[in-house]
Amino acid sequence: MISKERVKRAIHFDYPDRLPLLFRSDPERSDIIGVGYGRLDGWRPLRENEDEWGCVWDNLIGTGIGQVVEHPLADWKRLESYRFPSACDETRFRGIAAVVSQYPDRYIAASLGISGFTIMMFLRGFENLLADLCESPERVDFLADAIFAFEAEIIEAYAGRGIDGVWLYDDWGTETALMIRPDMWRRVFKPRYREQFRLIHERGMDVIFHSCGQVWDIIPDLIEIGADMLNLEQPLVFGSADEDGASRLDREFGGKVAFCTNPDSQKMLPCARPEEIRAEAARLVRILSRPEGGFIPLADCGKDHHTLPPENVEAMIRAFVELQV
Repeated sequence: MISKERVKRAIHFDYPDRLPLLFRSDPERSDIIGVGYGRLDGWRPLRENEDEWGCVWDNLIGTGIGQVVEHPLADWKRLESYRFPSACDETRFRGIAAVVSQYPDRYIAASLGISGFTIMMFLRGFENLLADLCESPERVDFLADAIFAFEAEIIEAYAGRGIDGVWLYDDWGTETALMIRPDMWRRVFKPRYREQFRLIHERGMDVIFHSCGQVWDIIPDLIEIGADMLNLEQPLVFGSADEDGASRLDREFGGKVAFCTNPDSQKMLPCARPEEIRAEAARLVRILSRPEGGFIPLADCGKDHHTLPPENVEAMIRAFVELQV
């Protein structure tokens, strides 16, 4: 069975021949290959560390981690002169064909990159956007519509290029709860995700949704509107007084959606001992993997950030490889 079929069968509970693995740092070992859209030809930042949305970043050198320190729409008055990036340009996608050609047997996942609510937050600033949701809902609608329209054009451009799934990265959780009330999320954002997921499915691709943090309250909603796989990299955050996070995920949602996860990226990978990492990897496979599928380990989670103990990353990789049966 080739990787492409193996991953599709795992996502859709159709009995893969073995456990698929995702390596972000090593495509030669990965059943899933990631691609994405690029910057427009000719685009140049006006300021150091500026992205094409006009956000200025403070990046932690060598980690791929950073935060926005200048928000281009921190003042709504700037909206009159603000220009949203253009999605419709073939130069954004010209690198995809070479990757698809190089890995014809792999599952190709095309990323939207940081998306949706997170882009809104970067444009306005976190506190401003939370206030907007209560005080200026019409402005929130305008901003959300503009960003989701941009993403819809990217999704349309991915269709027909050999893409198997679209990966969305939109962080919704703190360590303890959703960033906004679940009823507000359902009113403002759920309909937009529903339309986005519908478009992805109509174009013959899977929906893979990443979110960090405690997003338990909206997992049923994401499943309802069509998420095929959830990439939740902090499984321990979903635990309760009586049950650990992975077991609770499996009990409530096992068989309803596939999971892509790893030993907890906050509570384990930075500080546990290698033997604990290996044991946790084995436990995740035992709990979340079924004969019919439903689980794809993120085998090298955090390796690309260069902030984790190398021995812990290696312990995780080795454990998942050994469990790949």
